[in-house]
Amino acid sequence: MLVRIWHISLYLFLVFTFALAIFCYGFFPLSFSPSTKSNITDLPGSLDNVQLNTKSYKPRNSRAVLMVIDALRTDFVSQKNNMPFLNQLIKDGRACQYQLQVHPPTVTMPRIKAMTSGAIPSFLDVILNLGSPRVKLDTFLYQMLQLQRRMVFYGDNTWTNMFPNYFSRKGENVDSLYVNDFYEGDQNITNQMRIEFNNYDWKMMILHFLGLDHIGHVEGPFSDKVPGKLKEMDSVIEEIYEAMKIWDEKYHSKSLLVITGDHGMRDAGGHGGSTHPETRVPLVVLGNNCSNSADNFLQIDVAPTFAVLMGVPIPYSSIGSLINPILNHIPPLDRLHAIYYNTKRLIEKSKVFYGNELSEQDFFIQYKEAKLLHSMYLNDQDDMNLLQQAMGKYNTASRNLSSLLIKHYIRYDIPSIVIGIILGLVTTGLATMLCMIPYEIEQIEFQPKPERLMFLLIAGVGGNCYFSALDGIETDILRYSFISNLLFTLISQCIAIHWSLLESIVTLLSIRKMANIFKLPGCLLVFGCIVHMLSLASSSFIEEEHQTWYYFNNSWFLLITLIEFRKMNRTIRQIGDSKSNEVLLSHCKWERVQFCVSTGLFFFGHILLRRWNQTGDKWQHVPDVGDWFGKEDNKFWLSLILFFGLCYLLFSIARFTGCLTIILSLTACMLIYYYRVMIGSVSFWSVVLPKHDFCIYFFWITLMEIYLIALLPRVYRAVKRQTEPKDSQLLINFLCVILLISAFIHKPHNVILVGAIVSSSGFLVQRINNIAKSKAENMLLKTVAHFWLGKMFYFYQGNSNNLATVDLNAGYVGLSSFNFALVGLFLTLNTFNGQILSFLMLVYHLARGIAQNPIIKSAAIEKREPIVKQYLVKVLGLLIMVPLTFYLLVVALMRNHIFVWTVFSPKIIYDCFYTVMFFIQFIVISCIFY
Repeated sequence: MLVRIWHISLYLFLVFTFALAIFCYGFFPLSFSPSTKSNITDLPGSLDNVQLNTKSYKPRNSRAVLMVIDALRTDFVSQKNNMPFLNQLIKDGRACQYQLQVHPPTVTMPRIKAMTSGAIPSFLDVILNLGSPRVKLDTFLYQMLQLQRRMVFYGDNTWTNMFPNYFSRKGENVDSLYVNDFYEGDQNITNQMRIEFNNYDWKMMILHFLGLDHIGHVEGPFSDKVPGKLKEMDSVIEEIYEAMKIWDEKYHSKSLLVITGDHGMRDAGGHGGSTHPETRVPLVVLGNNCSNSADNFLQIDVAPTFAVLMGVPIPYSSIGSLINPILNHIPPLDRLHAIYYNTKRLIEKSKVFYGNELSEQDFFIQYKEAKLLHSMYLNDQDDMNLLQQAMGKYNTASRNLSSLLIKHYIRYDIPSIVIGIILGLVTTGLATMLCMIPYEIEQIEFQPKPERLMFLLIAGVGGNCYFSALDGIETDILRYSFISNLLFTLISQCIAIHWSLLESIVTLLSIRKMANIFKLPGCLLVFGCIVHMLSLASSSFIEEEHQTWYYFNNSWFLLITLIEFRKMNRTIRQIGDSKSNEVLLSHCKWERVQFCVSTGLFFFGHILLRRWNQTGDKWQHVPDVGDWFGKEDNKFWLSLILFFGLCYLLFSIARFTGCLTIILSLTACMLIYYYRVMIGSVSFWSVVLPKHDFCIYFFWITLMEIYLIALLPRVYRAVKRQTEPKDSQLLINFLCVILLISAFIHKPHNVILVGAIVSSSGFLVQRINNIAKSKAENMLLKTVAHFWLGKMFYFYQGNSNNLATVDLNAGYVGLSSFNFALVGLFLTLNTFNGQILSFLMLVYHLARGIAQNPIIKSAAIEKREPIVKQYLVKVLGLLIMVPLTFYLLVVALMRNHIFVWTVFSPKIIYDCFYTVMFFIQFIVISCIFY
């Protein structure tokens, strides 16, 4: 049977996405910990035949308040002017401050899970952060619930999503992800907290304040709003402290206040990465006779420490150590029992990894020495030297155990990783061969063989049965189950289809014809793609990937400029030698002058845009142009650059659309500026505009009108069943809508990037049209060049391979509350704006070029459209698949690298998301344009 090339390309891309999912399943297990729960009977009742008093393990505080200030950095507390009351308590010795190290990803949901369970969350929890699924791990909250210790909560609804039905009373901030709320949500929490001061039926109150985090996302840690927010939190701490005095008198027992942050905040604003400001948070304790310590503790240490303070079993999933300075108020014998209990638990967990070699490990020897000293102290409780030595040995052993368990806690599903990589390699190889088929071929003969399909099906299911019976393989993909058999069935059928496709494609390969396309410009593009792919083996090149794209794009721009300049000089020389037409000669010289001026402005613009938003890791802290515009003193210049950016965008739109669309686009640009003035981002001659949502409604109505201008005529022709040739007007209007939405959600100083990418695309297309010698070469250069252009503008916007650079504020532009669909759509469009716009511009230029100069000149326009589809999914798909396949192989080999979770893993998430997004883009464009 005959099958279209673009159908085959689409199939291969889907299989590659399937292989990517299998790899991610093995590389990012959703849970590292079992759902087993601890029990009060787990408390050790003896020490080497010496009986211990388990009844001494009891609550040490009458009630406790856990105050989580989202994105609280350590230096926020250390600056005395920010929190004067809290700093005075620390100075007077009434409070103790410690430093916690946070493991990446530094986002809220996994950090809450780490604090409450003592386990290291999965890296993929960064994606689940929006959904906040119910926690199945054992936590100290679950243990308190089992012992009927009443808890109340007020704050981020992430807690109530993770722990449903845990709290006797709760007040959720239902718009926790609405980052424009700096004060209202926190004030609601404070009001509810004051009401709870008069209730005496709870044992623990959790407060999670979000205002500081929201300020960080929108304005960064150096915003002038940060000191005021910290003073607000300081006054809340003072209120709780005064209430604690009343509680202590009522219960004749100490109450406890613990203040900490779930994660920090990077210097550029936001969080999610692994920089020092993001991974260091304070832990301040009020109410106990604690002692200060300069040691660094882990955030997972909070869970076992809280469990001991509240007198509940330590969570089964915890691999943290106790923060001993906090436990100073506990009697020495009981404190020794608690640290022995936790260390014994960690020893039991380590047996899984060390087996018979456990007794030879240093931490086990320290544990045995600590037990000996512990038993000696039980016989002579006046010898404080024995107590200190035993505590020290237990502490050293437990800390070493925690470090080792953290390393072993990450369990990869190796078979899934291997299967994903092999399937990805085979699919990528087949896609590469498909690109070597001559461009004029639209269909190939494909003959699937049923006997081959059946053989591979039996082999796949049989192999699954065999491997599932083997012992010692830690994997879920090889378990004998319905899902596993279905998975192997799909894989075996994909291999069978690949096999048949290979036989069909080999006969059509034309390497010589393909090689003829790659002259000097094409060779640079291929060389750049190969070098970029190889650079992904280095963590430094991943952190600074923007440098790779900046270098090769600028080299490519310079090369095609020099080629065209040489071509112009040759033409002028030939005309001058013939002396046949002086008018033509002066015209050519004038064109050369215009070309030089426009090219000079083009390069100057890109030099400026390169410094527009600092990105990467090495120079992230260096102030950039965007930081300068963000200062309050420079609001006039920010207003001017927004006005210029909108005018530039309008000029870019006017180059390829009609008069009515231009008028509507002008209206939309005016509404964008009005909205920015209304919210105070920019100014308009010091005029204060009323805050009404009508400008937002009018904006969306205007965009709808722009799209309907092109859609309604097509619907009319479809109803009338007219067979008029299709045009690209619907695509053009859709492109206009996306451009205007991009300008709407961008930061004001970044609006200029929207027009810049349109102009850059036009510059590239004009140069390629002048230097490409064949239509096939023309299309190939345009496709690869636009792929590079999208990557470059991705980094121009300030993005990187660090999760912290995602601008959450863009998801809430024009919204007054959290809407998952709209926020997700806006965040995607803003984050990957460069790739999305470059893709749309490529579609527009390919369609326009084929309509004017088709490869198959005798074909009607309806017959030429599949060529655009074929090019998009075949060439762009290959540009995505080849480096990503290589990168997956690198990551699999470097899975034990020190930067695997801080550098390599975030890029996998970005690339996987972009792969799925490309497929969605292609489907949307196919539905709109064809």
